[in-house]
Amino acid sequence: MNDWYFDRFGQAAFVLAEGDRFVSRNGRNLGWLHLGKQVFSLTGQPLGWLDNGVLRDRSGGVVGFMRSAGPYLPSIPGMSGAPGTPSIPGRPAKPGFAGSVSDPGNGGWSNKTIREFFGTDV
Repeated sequence: MNDWYFDRFGQAAFVLAEGDRFVSRNGRNLGWLHLGKQVFSLTGQPLGWLDNGVLRDRSGGVVGFMRSAGPYLPSIPGMSGAPGTPSIPGRPAKPGFAGSVSDPGNGGWSNKTIREFFGTDV
C-alpha cells in the first residue's frame, strides 16, 4: 500500500512507491528517496529530506507530509480525502546521486510547491 503525502493546502499530491520513488497523483515519477531519508530529483540532484512522514526542502521548510505526521508540522491544514492509488509508472533508470543531503532541521512551510520542489510536472 502506498500512503499519500499532502501539500501545504491539504491536497493529496504524491505517494512513495516501492519505498524509494515519489510518484505524483497523476502517475508521474517525481524523484527518489536515497538511504531512507535523502530526497533527490529524477536526475540525481539533492532536493531535501524525508523524516517522520515530513518532506522538507534544503532550508528545512515543509513541502509535503503524511496524514500521520501531525506533531512534526508547523500547522495542520484541513486535508482532502485520499484518492485511489495512482497508476504507478515503470521505474526509470536510477541516476548517480550527486552528493548527499543532511537533515536541514525544522522550519515553517516551504514557499516551494510540489512542482517547484521536484522540478517536474506533477
